[in-house]
Amino acid sequence: MKKLPIILIVLSITIPAAFAQQQGSDNSPRTAHPKDTVSTGFDATRQMFQKRYQHPDAVPFDTLWKNNVYISLFGGMDKMIPRGNTDFNTGPAGGIAASWQFAPAHALRASLLAGNFSRKIDNETLMRFGLQADYLLNVSSYVNGYNPGRIFEFLTVAGVGYQLSSLAGRTEHVADLHLGFQLKLHPTAHVDFYLEPRFTIMSDGIDHSFQKNWHKYDMTYGATVGMNYRLKAWKPFGKIRILEGNRFLDNTFVSVAAGGQLQASRLTSEIGLVNSVGPHISLSAGKWLIPAFGLRLSAFKSSDTWHKKVTASSANSAGEEFYEMSAYAGGRLEGMLDATYFFNGRQMNPKFSVNVLAGGELGYILKENGYRPAKGGYTGFTGGVQLKYKLFGDVSLFVEPRTSLASYSLKTSEKEEGRYVAKKFTDNLYSINVGIEIRRADEENRMARSLNRELFRPSFFVSGAIGFSTPIQMKRYELKRYFDYQAMINAGRIFTPLSSLRLGADYTPLSTDLKGENVKYDMASGSLDYMLNLTNLMTGYDPERKYDIQLFAGVVASVRMQHESRFFIGGEAGLHTSYRVSRRFKVFLEPKIRIYGKELLMQDNVQGSDIMMSLNAGTSFSF
Repeated sequence: MKKLPIILIVLSITIPAAFAQQQGSDNSPRTAHPKDTVSTGFDATRQMFQKRYQHPDAVPFDTLWKNNVYISLFGGMDKMIPRGNTDFNTGPAGGIAASWQFAPAHALRASLLAGNFSRKIDNETLMRFGLQADYLLNVSSYVNGYNPGRIFEFLTVAGVGYQLSSLAGRTEHVADLHLGFQLKLHPTAHVDFYLEPRFTIMSDGIDHSFQKNWHKYDMTYGATVGMNYRLKAWKPFGKIRILEGNRFLDNTFVSVAAGGQLQASRLTSEIGLVNSVGPHISLSAGKWLIPAFGLRLSAFKSSDTWHKKVTASSANSAGEEFYEMSAYAGGRLEGMLDATYFFNGRQMNPKFSVNVLAGGELGYILKENGYRPAKGGYTGFTGGVQLKYKLFGDVSLFVEPRTSLASYSLKTSEKEEGRYVAKKFTDNLYSINVGIEIRRADEENRMARSLNRELFRPSFFVSGAIGFSTPIQMKRYELKRYFDYQAMINAGRIFTPLSSLRLGADYTPLSTDLKGENVKYDMASGSLDYMLNLTNLMTGYDPERKYDIQLFAGVVASVRMQHESRFFIGGEAGLHTSYRVSRRFKVFLEPKIRIYGKELLMQDNVQGSDIMMSLNAGTSFSF
């Protein structure tokens, strides 16, 4: 019996030691797998106080607040649920926002928004402006751990806001509660894109139905598409191939294009498609986010001839026959997909590429229709194809056919409830443009060319050119464009590699189409322009460069001689593309547009501004 206590003592010492040794041997292989944070050895006491399981893709959260701030741009469409006889068309909405992510799965957002609705019966516009505060729960981070580089994330959105509504000179103040969710795509280190459907409940009054009741609510539903720009980049940020450069301006580009536009309709075909063509010009800036996808924002101006109008004579007015024009101006945001990237060995900067374009437009339409001109905002969808060829360095030439659907409302002669009834219309627009694009050079080339700034010396220049000009008329009595020659001289100074000032003078005969006659007169003009060297801005200064592309804008003063001589002030903008043939001499090509008031072309009862377009070729001497 004396052996039993001895045996128990030995077992009490050896068994815990052996068990501890076994635990150590079980845990040691697990250290070779750093992604798994859960030990296979089970200890109930330790497990009780252990934190939630961490996903292998999770990374530590950066607690520095300025590294978790990002700004947003968004735009989309909203639909107001009708109440009673008040019914509005779907309207655009957009704005800017600033967000702060204060925890791995939690963020706050403040937004400024604006939008409008058009009332169906009479096309009256309801304008709204608002301020909203949102809480965002990142479900993906909450479930799978924090990782700002996750390629796709799902978030929920809830918030409150204030909106001011204005309709027919009357304003209303409302509060709102909105709920939604966000589908977010994170393709680059700095930029996120998201789609955010939402539903909003507002206190009574935003639709101005005047059914004031505290338990009555106005409701809207819709969706926005947005872009977040993170002030702090994260790496790695996904499992897709990326472009070189981590700054916002890396992989950006600017482009200018010009061409012709026509409408596709029965009325257009009656006058002939060639006769209906009007000018189209655009200025764009964009950024490639990944090798095969980018975004481009463009400002554009276009017009076309769409209809032959015949009005019968009456006791108050004589009958007339004329051709009507439409004018469009606005902006478009579109995505660019490089289709050739998937078939040319995934080249990053190929000699030839085909880009598929798709996006939306927000603009202003002015349309002569013989009864009541259509004018006001419009929304639309646009798409096209860009065929691009790299000429040299970072400069490319492209041809771009596109189509746009521009939707707008127009009041008719019909009346209901004492108001003119409005109807919805859509213009099918087609255009083809030729353009030039400058892509920002890579960091190595920019740094090398930055040393050239010490070689720069300010200089003067003089130039002369000759070409042609033509007026853009909203109403024409003959289906004919008048092209007249234009001669110009300029003198200026180049102050920096980016900036120049130019003083110019030009002369042109001018022919316009008026009722019953074609009027011809002469016009002399003087102009002062600021010129921005886009080539040096995007690729750096190179004193040996042969080509230059400059964007210019300024003021112009014109004197119309003969037929009621008058003085006019306007603005002008254009593109100056040059090629250096020697150290001091350059040849250049310069398309330009000028916008005046309403009386330059001597047309009565015509909406809009008088516009002149010109194209000149010349030579420049620097000293």
